[in-house]
Amino acid sequence: MQKLLSVLAIAAGLALVYAGYVRQNSLAGRTDASLSRLGERLDGAQHAPTHVKYYAAGALLLAAGSMGLGLVKR
Repeated sequence: MQKLLSVLAIAAGLALVYAGYVRQNSLAGRTDASLSRLGERLDGAQHAPTHVKYYAAGALLLAAGSMGLGLVKR
């Protein structure tokens, strides 16, 4: 069961990384990144675009799945 969940986590992580890549290169992603930079200049707070959140979530799932399969030791 643990191996199946780990494989599913890796698949979901790859899907999220790909979705982030597609969003980054789309018009919506470029607009989101531009507005995030504008917001940072206006109020000084950090604003992460949506594709960065996709990348972060995908990386976490890939790390968890690879640890579950034993590919990466703690």
